[in-house]
Amino acid sequence: MKSTNQVVEPTPFDDAQWLWCADWCKAQGLSPYDAANWANAKAEYLKAQGGNSD
Repeated sequence: MKSTNQVVEPTPFDDAQWLWCADWCKAQGLSPYDAANWANAKAEYLKAQGGNSD
């Protein structure tokens, strides 16, 4: 029997990151609902935060 009151743990996104990624996708003319676009946005976010050192 499946419970309809199941709690789904949210993906650990911080709101600032979520908004940044959504805005980036929109600015690029991409859908933020596409996983590949979202991955690209997240990579750009991390670069912008200094998370990636090339």
